[in-house]
Amino acid sequence: MHLNLVELALRGGEHYERAFALEVEPILLGGASFQVSVPEGVCVAVDRVTGGYLVKVALTATVYGPCMRCLKDTRLEVVAEQEEFAPTAGGQWDPAELSEFITDLVVDVDSLAREAVVLALPFQPLCSEECKGLCPHCGADLNLGPCGCEGVEPDLRWEGLRGLLERREEAE
Repeated sequence: MHLNLVELALRGGEHYERAFALEVEPILLGGASFQVSVPEGVCVAVDRVTGGYLVKVALTATVYGPCMRCLKDTRLEVVAEQEEFAPTAGGQWDPAELSEFITDLVVDVDSLAREAVVLALPFQPLCSEECKGLCPHCGADLNLGPCGCEGVEPDLRWEGLRGLLERREEAE
């Protein structure tokens, strides 16, 4: 979905707002795929300001994917907002300062909304804050209780450090 800002014919101080249906492509985080649903669509607001347009998108998305600790399916509600400035005199701006979602005053609403969702996602999506994850040795789900595995023998290269720590504890 593309929105041409020039066709809105906004004059200084005027405002435009509209909701659009939106389908967001799956998001890849840490090698895992997350499906995104935006049932209410995306709200796009445009304000004509000095020197250009201020474009805002706001949406509520439901994101489905694996918990990053235990790998169980999880569902997250994400409230996402993004704001971009589109100057009318683009030649006066460094290209690095311009939005990659607005080209020749045409807004790529789908990409801008997707970016807003990605930025609103937590660093590690979890099924719950209390999730204990998986045992690093046997892979058992620690949320169901202790795994009972013996674990792995400690790396002998760390024995010198372990000895220092034990002597420090004895001195205290």
